[in-house]
Amino acid sequence: MVKPVHIVIAILLLIPLIALLDIPSYNSVKPSLGGISFFYWYQLLWMPIAAILYYIASVLWNNLEKDEPVANAKQRRSRVKRK
Repeated sequence: MVKPVHIVIAILLLIPLIALLDIPSYNSVKPSLGGISFFYWYQLLWMPIAAILYYIASVLWNNLEKDEPVANAKQRRSRVKRK
């Protein structure tokens, strides 16, 4: 069953991917920052942003795992072993 937290986690993981795959949106030289063209500093700016978003997603995922009953976790593990 998909919970709202799963949707939030998926969105957090997709934001950097979409932002960096839309190359025409940042494929320019100006505005430059400290002599570095926009194309490069935009990508570098997304590194810490992506790390923060991935961290938030992992915290949400871990909290979700802790909230699940032990029986569900055992069922999930047994399904993984069967595959």
